[in-house]
Amino acid sequence: MTPEHLLTRYRHLVGTLAALARSSHAVGAVVETVHQQASSLFAAQVTLLALLTPSGEWRWDLYEGERRYRQHLPYSPDGVMETALHEGPLHIGDIEAYLAAHPQRARRLVSEEVVLLDLRGTGEPVPPPDSPPTRSMLFVPLEVRGRPAGVLSIQSYAPHAFDDTDLQFLELLAQHVSIALENAALREELERASHTDPLTGLPNRRAFGEAAARALAASAAGEEGPLSLVVLDIHHFKHYNDTLGHAAGDDVLCQVGEVLRRSAEHRGAAYRLGGDEFALLLRLPAAALGAWAREVGAALRAASWPPGVEGVRLQAGASAVTSDLTVREWLSRADARLYQAKRAREPGAGVEWGVDLWAESS
Repeated sequence: MTPEHLLTRYRHLVGTLAALARSSHAVGAVVETVHQQASSLFAAQVTLLALLTPSGEWRWDLYEGERRYRQHLPYSPDGVMETALHEGPLHIGDIEAYLAAHPQRARRLVSEEVVLLDLRGTGEPVPPPDSPPTRSMLFVPLEVRGRPAGVLSIQSYAPHAFDDTDLQFLELLAQHVSIALENAALREELERASHTDPLTGLPNRRAFGEAAARALAASAAGEEGPLSLVVLDIHHFKHYNDTLGHAAGDDVLCQVGEVLRRSAEHRGAAYRLGGDEFALLLRLPAAALGAWAREVGAALRAASWPPGVEGVRLQAGASAVTSDLTVREWLSRADARLYQAKRAREPGAGVEWGVDLWAESS
């Protein structure tokens, strides 16, 4: 390689590293940037970024030209990817010769009876049926926070397409990809934390405001079907803190949050707005909310509560989505109905399991 050619590659590498720095706001953006920039650095037709998921399987993002493929595949201790992850950079000049020497790395098993992929003669990962097989490839490991996190690979249809300089460039690129992935993961964690209530694990008021704004925008564009906002609080919640202690009060909040979360599964989402106040966005018309409230009442009765809790009653107000409202107005309308539900409750009535709901049809 001439000095001029090497200098050109270093310039491309600097541009790639700058692009990675700009993309480090999200893991998905890092993945895309790696694939977009790889063609300027290497004579490769395929690039692959494989990351280990929290469940221990692989998530492969493979780019071939303008096409992108994503696969979730099981971890295989003898696989090519795993070899690179734990033993270091891997330079395969001819995959057919490599697999002949290491036949145990040619198959990725789901079980002894089920073979998910057979790599013989095609390389790893298997390209689409209309693509030629990759013959040569480089693999380098990625680390995030000091732990093995994935593998970066470039691949060519031609055998012996890469040399030691290519491997050195890929290793250098991998170091910066690891840094970008770590930064992106940290940003995503901070973003999740800023949208999550730390006690109940539900999305918080900020997340609710953003989701409600999206729902109103969709309604204004005619894209939203029936949708109801339900605002709830816990009847005489202060009583639990005063008589059972704040730890028991926290347990009540967590159990109510879990009941509401489950009640919204597959038809919306539940949020903790603050204190003992919750909100739900439910893809239900007003006429269906009575049945939903009865389901919640039954779930409250069946839930596990701290000793001394003999009944939990929720008061709720509901308002259907309309495109002429702001988030604050929509919330105020549901909140006003919540207080109507409170006023409608008989003075001195005992606290039994259930929901007092006031909606449009109340």
